[in-house]
Amino acid sequence: MAIVLYAALGLAAITIIGNLMLAKWNAQRVETRISERAEAYLASLEREGLPEPLSAMSDIERREAVLSAGREVRAESDRRFYLATIGGMAVFFVALGFGIEAGGMRAFVLALAVGGAALYGVTVFMRRSLRSRLAARGLDAERLRTT
Repeated sequence: MAIVLYAALGLAAITIIGNLMLAKWNAQRVETRISERAEAYLASLEREGLPEPLSAMSDIERREAVLSAGREVRAESDRRFYLATIGGMAVFFVALGFGIEAGGMRAFVLALAVGGAALYGVTVFMRRSLRSRLAARGLDAERLRTT
């Protein structure tokens, strides 16, 4: 059990440090990608017709609103990723504690299942909340998402 615990701690440290380094290195690339997606989305909105909340804005205001929404989509995606990663590690350690203290593999698997379901529910709630906030402003979160 100690080997599993040390392996999980090492993996957690590598994951967190690696993701922080990648986020710093990719910041400019991500900003360029968000700008490209915003321009493409604005062009498609011009072809398809503007939603009511955006039709009252000038071109500059509309562009800034779409860029802001693109950054918001990216930030929310990062929040969900870190919540799932750190939450998954916390669920693993709690499940490991249940497995050690409460009686073996059944308690471990049950704690993992409950924790996984809770994390999934929270991330789905966060995703739907973002979509509804953007839909109220006349924007589609899926069309602004960058990979």
